[in-house]
Amino acid sequence: MQSKAIVLKFQNGEVMVRLDMVKSPITATRLLNALPVSTPFTRIGSLITIPLDLGSLPETFEVKARRGELCYRPNTKQLILATEDTQIGTRINPLGIVVSNIDLLDSIKPGIVTIIPINVEGKVK
Repeated sequence: MQSKAIVLKFQNGEVMVRLDMVKSPITATRLLNALPVSTPFTRIGSLITIPLDLGSLPETFEVKARRGELCYRPNTKQLILATEDTQIGTRINPLGIVVSNIDLLDSIKPGIVTIIPINVEGKVK
């Protein structure tokens, strides 16, 4: 099975996230089907929040995110990207982990993010 990945392009750079299709398979599939997308995002403390309604319900009992982890928070219909280990407080669906440029997370300012799927060789699908 081919590994799945996405790129999040911010104003000051981009990060690649390797998706884990096993932890939250419904949400991960819906995310891939919704791409490409460009949308505004905000930064609230240690969370980069990206509004995106994937129509998914909680698939796990996870309530914590690790630094560099991309998750979906069903109750607020948001992708969240943790800039440090964080207690979320509500159930989240883990989607994947940043595998390139993780230090960029420390300097990201609110703006527009473009999310695109890529294959494992790094080419746009």
